Amino acid sequence: MKRPVYSGTLALSLAVIVGATMFVLPTRAWSNAAEWTVYNTANSGLPYNGVTALAIDAQGTIWVGTGRWYALAGGGLAKFDGQNWTVYNTSNSGLPNNDHIDLSIDAQGGVWSATESGLSRFDGQNWTVYMTHNSGLPVNQMGCAPVYDAQGNAWIGTFGGGLVKFDGANWTVFNTGNSGLPNNYVWPIAFDADGNLWIGTFGGGLAKFHGANWTVYNTGNSGLPDNTIACLSFDVQRNLWIGTHNNGLAKFDGTNWMVYNTANSGLPHNRIWNLAIDPQGNIWAATGSGGLARFDGTNWTVYNTSNSGLPDNNVYCIAFDGEGNIWVGTQDGGLALAFYRPLAAVDFNGDGIVNLKDFSELAQYWGQDEPSVDIGPRPWGDGRVDIQDVAALAEYWLMDFSLVAHWKLDETEGTIAHDSISNKRGNLNGNPIWQPAGGAVLGALQLDGSDDYVSTPFVLNPADGPFSVFAWVKGGSPGQVITSQTGALGARWLLVDPAGGRLMTDLKAPGRGAQPLYSDFVITDGDWHHIGLVWDGSYRVLYGDGAEVGKDSMAQAGLIGATGGLYFGAAKDLAAASFFDGLIDDIKIYDRAITP
Repeated sequence: MKRPVYSGTLALSLAVIVGATMFVLPTRAWSNAAEWTVYNTANSGLPYNGVTALAIDAQGTIWVGTGRWYALAGGGLAKFDGQNWTVYNTSNSGLPNNDHIDLSIDAQGGVWSATESGLSRFDGQNWTVYMTHNSGLPVNQMGCAPVYDAQGNAWIGTFGGGLVKFDGANWTVFNTGNSGLPNNYVWPIAFDADGNLWIGTFGGGLAKFHGANWTVYNTGNSGLPDNTIACLSFDVQRNLWIGTHNNGLAKFDGTNWMVYNTANSGLPHNRIWNLAIDPQGNIWAATGSGGLARFDGTNWTVYNTSNSGLPDNNVYCIAFDGEGNIWVGTQDGGLALAFYRPLAAVDFNGDGIVNLKDFSELAQYWGQDEPSVDIGPRPWGDGRVDIQDVAALAEYWLMDFSLVAHWKLDETEGTIAHDSISNKRGNLNGNPIWQPAGGAVLGALQLDGSDDYVSTPFVLNPADGPFSVFAWVKGGSPGQVITSQTGALGARWLLVDPAGGRLMTDLKAPGRGAQPLYSDFVITDGDWHHIGLVWDGSYRVLYGDGAEVGKDSMAQAGLIGATGGLYFGAAKDLAAASFFDGLIDDIKIYDRAITP
């Protein structure tokens, strides 16, 4: 097809549209092209493959409540920090029952387990258990874990005993005999922005409670499609989304009802176990036997065992972590993590970044039907290159698709160094100190040169092809390591020359004759330096403060392969002399050779 030539006026107009659009659209799109990781009893420390509840604490730790609906089975409570699993059960802790109904985390970081026979709170060291014999709970079977009002009171649903309020000392019970509660089997509860408490019941419909006033909605007096409510969630427009046990999903704006089911929408199953709303406002529904469904207000996308890495179509629970990844608990398939990266299809020229070159490609076909650049609206195209495609392109503006991991190290507390690109979260070991205002780029991490380091999961194998690693460092001493890869064949990617404090790499080609690569760039002078190693498939190049400071004199026959995780601030063997004494900041790894 011949490309038309457009005037500078049109090109400028389109550029203005891109500039405006990129500030009003979300920065993450979702599709079936996800990276899935499944954790089960065979490949991880997960104690049971049924996951009924999920909660994520302020440090990004995943708390997993195991169990199975209507079966009185489970493996207890599991804690997963991205690398290590810790399991709490009735044999090794104060957990009252291994079968979980729900989990929640309070403002102090306490983890509450609502189980089939009792309620417990774990503060990281001590367990407090509440049952009918030692508290004001009316029954031991829980309906949901505590949610909190503005005054800090805990509200708890019980299965058969009604609704309970606990202020830390006193218990108040609301039931069908002393209040307007329509049913004593209380399942989900949630507060709206005005402080009203919404209560879903098993068979009695939906109730709203504020102070002394009760309003009940059921199938007889409202548009509610089912009197058994399994889950509740509010969106940013204050709409209440209601997942029902057998009759689909309902939306209530305070006046009007909208019902979505398998007959009138793309919802794959009418049983909704759980709901979650992502930062872009998409509604996610965990369905019974239908998989995981996403609704953007217009279109439905379904993830199941046939079209994705979801291990089981009976999805019990879902939760989003701070990096935008979705964790999915299933009936029999264990726990799944779906990490969604932007689709590389918008990188029209394949150079790894979305910029004006890609915009120019799109502009050449303006008003035409050109599949190669027709990317909007979702699902990817409408047969015409127009403003919809500009909007879709703007969502990915200046994204570098080759950036596979990025630890900004801007945290202020906790023991997790978050990866803003994928789920390669780093664990802090020893006692590194966060320096929120002391970095080269915002915050940084201070290591003591004694036993401090960061460990991450596997990121890439150097033998697989070109890659780059960059970091900011300040301090250090000769022989100390900045980044290394673990495992038998793992190497020190970036370190300080033991002889003179200069930047070097010990990552080399296979064979006895292979040598490290040295530079004359000194990094131990107490100033911040931006350092990097680039492998282009033939040559290793070291960079210091944006300049090339070392390069192989002849082509290398590849690099030694390794599949271990990474250490920041230490060698793979944790040798005492290898621990880095200084500040590290903004570590980036790319799966291509780049020039800083």
